[in-house]
Parts: sequence; C-alpha cells; structure tokens
Amino acid sequence: MIGRRLSERARDRAAAAVITAAGGLVIALVAAIIIGIAAAALPLFTGASMGPPAIADLPETALAVGWDPRGERGWWLDRTGAVRLADGAAAGEVAGLEGPLVAAGQEIGGLLTLLDTAAVLHVGAIRFAEPARAGPRTAVARWSPLADPLPLDQAVLWSGVAANSSAEGDIVALAWTPDRTVAFRFSSGTWREIELRAPEGLRAAAVGQELESAALVRRDGSVAVLRLADGAIEAVEGPAVPIARVRFLVTGRSLVAAGDRGGIFILQRQRRAEVRNRSSRTLRVDGATIPPGGGRVLADDNLGMQLAHRGDVDLLPMPPVWRVVRELRSLGTVPTTIAPAAGDRSFVVAGEDGSLALYHGTTGSKRLSARWPVGPVAALALGPDGDALIGAGPGKLAQALLDNPHPEVNLRTLLLPVAYEGHASPALIWQSGGGSDGFERKLSITPLIVGTLKATFYALLISVPLALLAAVYVSQLAPARLQAIVKPVVELMAAVPSVVVGFLAALWLAPRLEAVLFQAMLGVAALPLVVVAALGMWRLAPATLRLRAPAGIELALLLAAGVVVVIGVMAAAGPLEALFFDGDITRWFFTEWGIRYDQRNALVVGIALGFAVIPVIFTIAEDACSSVPRSLTHAARALGATRWQAAIRMVVPAASPGLFAAVILGFGRAVGETMIVLMCSGNTPLLDFGPFDGMRTMAAAIAFEIPEAAVNGTLYRVLFLTGLLLFVSTFVITSAADLVGRALRKRYARF
Repeated sequence: MIGRRLSERARDRAAAAVITAAGGLVIALVAAIIIGIAAAALPLFTGASMGPPAIADLPETALAVGWDPRGERGWWLDRTGAVRLADGAAAGEVAGLEGPLVAAGQEIGGLLTLLDTAAVLHVGAIRFAEPARAGPRTAVARWSPLADPLPLDQAVLWSGVAANSSAEGDIVALAWTPDRTVAFRFSSGTWREIELRAPEGLRAAAVGQELESAALVRRDGSVAVLRLADGAIEAVEGPAVPIARVRFLVTGRSLVAAGDRGGIFILQRQRRAEVRNRSSRTLRVDGATIPPGGGRVLADDNLGMQLAHRGDVDLLPMPPVWRVVRELRSLGTVPTTIAPAAGDRSFVVAGEDGSLALYHGTTGSKRLSARWPVGPVAALALGPDGDALIGAGPGKLAQALLDNPHPEVNLRTLLLPVAYEGHASPALIWQSGGGSDGFERKLSITPLIVGTLKATFYALLISVPLALLAAVYVSQLAPARLQAIVKPVVELMAAVPSVVVGFLAALWLAPRLEAVLFQAMLGVAALPLVVVAALGMWRLAPATLRLRAPAGIELALLLAAGVVVVIGVMAAAGPLEALFFDGDITRWFFTEWGIRYDQRNALVVGIALGFAVIPVIFTIAEDACSSVPRSLTHAARALGATRWQAAIRMVVPAASPGLFAAVILGFGRAVGETMIVLMCSGNTPLLDFGPFDGMRTMAAAIAFEIPEAAVNGTLYRVLFLTGLLLFVSTFVITSAADLVGRALRKRYARF
C-alpha cells in the first residue's frame, strides 16, 4: 500500500514537472518570437555613422570630386582638366578645353558643368573603363560630353555655372555673374537660349532633374525659382534669412536651401487653386470656410475630386508656390557646398570650417555631424549607394565610409503627417513603392492602424449583437431540440476557411450588395422595429394563449417578422428609392454629399469578418451562460419572473465575465484576420472611417507587402514593426480584459 502511494506521488511529481516544463517552454518560445520581431524592427531607429576619414594632400585645387560607378575609388578634377584618383594616380583628362577651368558645377549622377578661360561651357560626365583582361584594376577615366561645347560672351567674367539633364537627354545650363544670368537648353543636337523674365545677377544656382525648375539665389540672399518651360519666376514663400547655397534633391521636386548662418531649409512646390462659392450656403473645404459668393485660394490636394459633385462651385487654377515645409537643425557654420544622394532624399552639407552634416529631406532629421581637417570644403560628393563620402578643400582631399541605414524612417514619418513631394499639405500616407529609383517612399503606419480599427469596428458591430443574443437565447430560452441543432451549426462555421469566406464575399456578396444597397439599408432599419412590434403584440396576447403556446414560439414570431420585413422591403424599396434618391442611392450619395461607393468596402468586410467572428464569440458566450447554476433561474421563475427576465437580470450579470472575454477574443480574431480583409477591402490605405470606403489593415499589409520587401531593407523592418505593434496591442487589450473580467467576477460573486 505504501509503495503504491509512493508510486502515485512520483507519477504526480513527474507529471507536474512535465507540465511545468512544457508551459515554461511555450512561454520561452513566445518570448523568443517577440524578441526576434523586435530585433528586426529596432534597427529602424539607429543613427548614421562615419568611418575615420583618409586625408591626402593635393598638389592643386580640386574643382570637382566623385566616385567610380562601384563606389570603390574616389577621383578629383583639377583646374587643368586632369582627372586623378584619390591615391594620386592619373586616370584621364577632360578633352576639348580651350584653357584652364575657372568654374565647375556638379549634379546627381555625375554630370559636370565646366567653364574654361575662353568662356566655353562644357557639359558631360567622367566615365570609367575597366581593363578587359585579368590583372591589376587600373581605372581609366574619359570625358564623355553630353552636349556640344557652348561658347559664352568672352567679355564677361562668369562666376558660376550649373546644369542638369532629363531622361530624354535634354540639358539646361545656367551661367551667371553678380550682375547677369543666362540660361540655355540643349535639345535635338542644338543649343538655344531661354529668355529670362528677370535676368538679374546671382550668388548661386541649381537646376533640378527632369528640367522643370531652376533655383536662383539673388545677390541679397533671397531665393527665386525659375520655371524652365517658359522662363517665368514662380513665387517663393521663405526662408526669411539670406541663403548661400541651393541644391535640388533627386527628382527635382524638393529644394535644399542653406542659409548664410548655417540654417537648413527644405522647400517644395505646392499646387494652389481658387475656390469660388456660387451657392447660397456657406461652403467648407479642407477646414476653410467660404461664404456665399466668396472665394478663397487653397492648397490643391485633389480639390477637383472633392468638389466634383458640386455644380455651384468654380475651381480656378492658380500659379504654384514654393514653401518651406521643414526647417532642419543648423549646420553651425557658413555652408560652402551641398551634396545630394542619388537614391533617396539624403544630402550632406559642408561648411567653411570643415564641418559636415548628413540630413534627410523627408524626415527632416540630422543624422550625422562630423568635422574634417580640410578647411572650407569646396567640392563634395556621395558615393553611388550613399555609403561613401569624398570632399576637397584647399590642398586637401578626404574620403570616408558612411553607414546610413533606413534614413527615410523615424517616429514622425511613421505616426504623424508629413509634407511629401506633390502634396499641398502634410498627409498620412502608406505607399511603399513606386515606378522609379527616386520615388519618395511613404511609410506611415497610421493608415494601417486606422484600417485595422475600422475593419474590427464594423465586424464587431455585426457579430457582437448577433452572437451574444444567440448565445443567451440558445442557452436559456431555446427548446432542447433547437439547442442540439443551432449550437453545432454555429460552431461548424468556425471550420470554414477564411480564404473561402473572403473569396465568396469579394466575388459574390460585394456586387450584389451594391445592387441592393438601398433594400439592405431599409431592411436593417425596419427589422428591429418590426421585431419589437411583434414581441410587443405577443406580450399583449392573453396569458392563457401564451401559456398554451409551445416552447420556442418566440422564434417563430421572429421568423415571421423577418419574412414580413423582406416582403415589405421588396415591395417598397423601388418606389422609395425613386422618390427620395432619384432611383440610385449610390449616385445620390456622390452628387449630394460627395461620398463615393467602393464595391469592396467596410460593409462587405464587416459582414464577411463578422461571419468569421460569430462562432468565436457565440461558443464562449454560450458556455458562460450555460455554466450559470440552474438554481438561480429556477428561483427567479419561482418568484414570478419570466424566462426572459431571468435570463437578462440573473444569467447575463452572472455570466458577464465570460461574455466580456468572448467579445475580447472576437476582437483579437478580427484584428488578426488577414485573408478576408485582403480580399474584400480593396486594400486601399485610407484614413476614412466611412462604411462605403475600403481600408488596409496591419495584417493585410504584412501579407501583401512582405513578398516584395528586400530582406533587412527599410520596408522589411517597417513590416516587422507593424507586426510588433499588432502583437503588443492585442496583448495590452487582452491583459486589460483580464483585469476587467476579474473585477466583474468579484462584483457578481454573490451569484
């Protein structure tokens, strides 16, 4: 007997040890998953770093610097037109010069603008050729002209030149003195002069890619922007300080202006339009109020789409304006040159004391500060991939490696509105890819958070009332035969794959819902009223009749009420829609309120996702209601309460912790759902909470974007951050639900 007890204790201890170890292993695995996700996301917030610079003496002044296409070897150009490698070896020379160089300009992609002493302008690039056979890699540089040499007025002492090219091969070149400016365009093999409406002298200038605009710094330090299509000057609002240097970032839609005292500003071109209100009512557009008969100039962020349904509003285009959208941290010294990156909106500003600062134009962050012992930096260039830097000062050349991971992401761009190129006002946008290398990625996760909350809200709006009422009815009011049918059927709903639900909702439900939208809305509004009326009439029936009625008669009344609603809606919907909504409610929504109806929208998502969530909520809620002791309901019935009164006033409070847990688990199921939302929502990352628009949830974004995300790239890590936020939010809500459940259990412990 004693041996048997010892054996049982040993088995109990062994079982307890196995269970404890298994539970600890599960917790450790979950913790490891969280740590792994966090480890993939946290590098987004690391700063840039620079290796120790290599300093070399130069025999002559360097007018331009750069890198070979691989970013492995730096080069510099002297006044004689000779190209030398950073180690001093001769690599080539600029052909066709008629004298020493007096000015040089350098742009993204290696384009060089050179002016010799004979006042001849040369536009081209330094090309490197590798040896065809194996052996030591000796770089050979050659001058590759992109246009014919352009003779300028030899009687003028030109002080600066700048140029840039388009994808079609056209070139625009500027040359200036403190008193005069000229501009030329090279197209179809010939140069022609661009007539300037204000040809005053300049301190500095830059030409943007694709040749849309040129930035001019006047003698007083003010900035003007030249529209190259017709030579007109566009309006510029700010900066309020004198500017020393300007450069366009990649694509030419953002302008960097460096002030005399080190201030750094980002300017963008913003569209405008004048809105004139011809109606008799006050018009509100984008937060602006326009009185009847009045007009107002507004930022043109899709004003045409917003006002397309208004026939009493005029939209008149206005000239665009360049505005300061960001003021960055100061360089701290007088800027001497700016070097933009070729692949993103990063750029380096150098100063007269050798100071360097690495910025990013979209985030507005200063990612790196350093100082090179080369004096005033006159020439500066980033490597092709932005991972190396070379600069030259009086008699000195310096180069260093850069590590600048994920510069386009910080907390501001992830969560707050940002001024993006092509947008007239700061916006919250998720747009992870584009059609060009210079595309400005927009990685705000706020639209994904809003989309997740929107999908969850509409899903719970449909599923929670149905599931909870069904659980209370099945557990407390339904006949035993009905319970045996309904409960297994609802639980079997959970076995339907979500991809099947999404497929049916997207291809079958969505077009049919659009066709019968008014009937569906009318039915949803009428059904509760008819049900309440039917139940009220049943309560008014004689008691003897109600007592003689078989169990479950209430369900028959509800079904009959539903049939009445369906028949009434089918008969009345057509005439009512024709009377009040001109026969098409979706078109009426647009023409009257400007609301567009997308076929795959929040209503479709709510119905499909609600179908998937109902089994989760119903099963747990029904078990919670069934676990309430029958003695409570019997006692209530003995005191004269009806079955409905006993269920609502006794069972529901006693089962409230379980009901609350059911809703929270349904919430978690809706938040984490992927396929249904991906297939039914249109997958559009919008901020609108309306029922007729689509959305993109965090889970859907991960599923949609991760196949295209480069491993350890910025998008890859942002998606991991999204997954981490999804987990943390679910964990926090579940933990809060547990605390609320405990409080409810204590409150209703007397039951």
